[in-house]
Formats: sequence, C-alpha cells, structure tokens
Amino acid sequence: MYMLDRAIKFLILVFLVFQLSISSSYAYIDPGTGSFIIQTIIALAATVVFYLGYPIRIIKSFFNKIFNTKKKSNTDK
Repeated sequence: MYMLDRAIKFLILVFLVFQLSISSSYAYIDPGTGSFIIQTIIALAATVVFYLGYPIRIIKSFFNKIFNTKKKSNTDK
C-alpha cells in the first residue's frame, strides 16, 4: 500500500511539473496530417474489433451453451 501511495504522489508531481512548464508551440495540424491521424485511429479500432471479435464469439457461445442447457433441463421436468 505504501508503494502505491508513493507512486501516485510521484505521478501527481510529474503531472504538475508538466502542466506548469507548458509553453505555446505556435504550430498547426494541416489537413493531410489530420486525415492521417484519423485514418490511423480508425485502422486501430478496426484491428481491435477484428482480433477481439473471434474470442468474444467463443466466450458468448460458451456461456450460451451453459445457460441454454439449464433452461432446457427446466422445461423437460
């Protein structure tokens, strides 16, 4: 618990140092860079959905088998 409190205090200190040392950058994001960032975010989301879709279907089918067998056994009685 002591280590957790110490880590949280350290993170708060680092956050405050970064917040107090912020300066203006006078920069902009041009349309090409903005569209690249949006495309990257969409590609990342699609990758996550694609790769997590199959395990989620397996987990759903597992739980459906468990709960459907219980329902069938109750209706048989």
